Amino acid sequence: MITVDELSSTFAALADPTRRAILQRLASGEATVTELAEPFAMSLPAVSKHLKVLERAGLISRGRQAQWRPCRLEAGPLQDVAKWVEHYRRFWTESFDRLNEHLRAVQTRRWDMSAKEASGNPGTHDAERELVMTRLLDAPRDLVFKAWTDPERVAQWWGPHVFTNALCELDVRAGGAIRIHMRAPDGTVYPMTGVYQEISEPERLVFTSAALDQAGRPMFEGLNTVTFAEQAGKTLLTVRVRVVRSTPEAAQHLAGMQAGWTQQLERLEAHLAKP
Repeated sequence: MITVDELSSTFAALADPTRRAILQRLASGEATVTELAEPFAMSLPAVSKHLKVLERAGLISRGRQAQWRPCRLEAGPLQDVAKWVEHYRRFWTESFDRLNEHLRAVQTRRWDMSAKEASGNPGTHDAERELVMTRLLDAPRDLVFKAWTDPERVAQWWGPHVFTNALCELDVRAGGAIRIHMRAPDGTVYPMTGVYQEISEPERLVFTSAALDQAGRPMFEGLNTVTFAEQAGKTLLTVRVRVVRSTPEAAQHLAGMQAGWTQQLERLEAHLAKP
């Protein structure tokens, strides 16, 4: 059982950067007072005072070998601190997960309403519609950004479930072209083209995307903004898709965009989980 006084003593000892540096040094092995004092511009008595604070907190112990008293790290109190912090880490992780689920539900309802409007009135083909999705990915931001910009990686997850990509060409620079040919299980190819507008590695991508019909004519065009936020070693991914132009024939495709992007991000998550 961790008492408040024990934690207070441990946190007080850890509050000083010199004492934290001493503990870091002792993590690699025993050391004498003289050895511990070498990196610091302070006297041996001053270092000894820091050692006494650490010893009272139970963070170090001091032995006696002949004429010298080596100091060694005692990790027990640090384990108690880690257990105390873990409780709050779980609290915030669960809170963010609940927030993420709430945002997904709100976005799904909003997009469903937009899709119904589009299918009910196909003549409004120039009206803007927007889809926003967030997902907390268990991978560092640099890796997630690479998964969006390396054509070999993108080809492994782009598109709905069971789709493959016969072609994936990415010219990752402002003004660079995007060409992706998604192949459905029945062999039908759905081409997509686009242009990169902004690249801020590893924080943000902005690009256009146009879905083409079988004759190579654009059915609808979207402006896509993808942001990558570092969050305790994970990545909070936000995808914003704004449909800026569409034809009447695109209504059924727009109605399925929410499901398509959901499956696409699920495939991205599975791709990042691979060794």
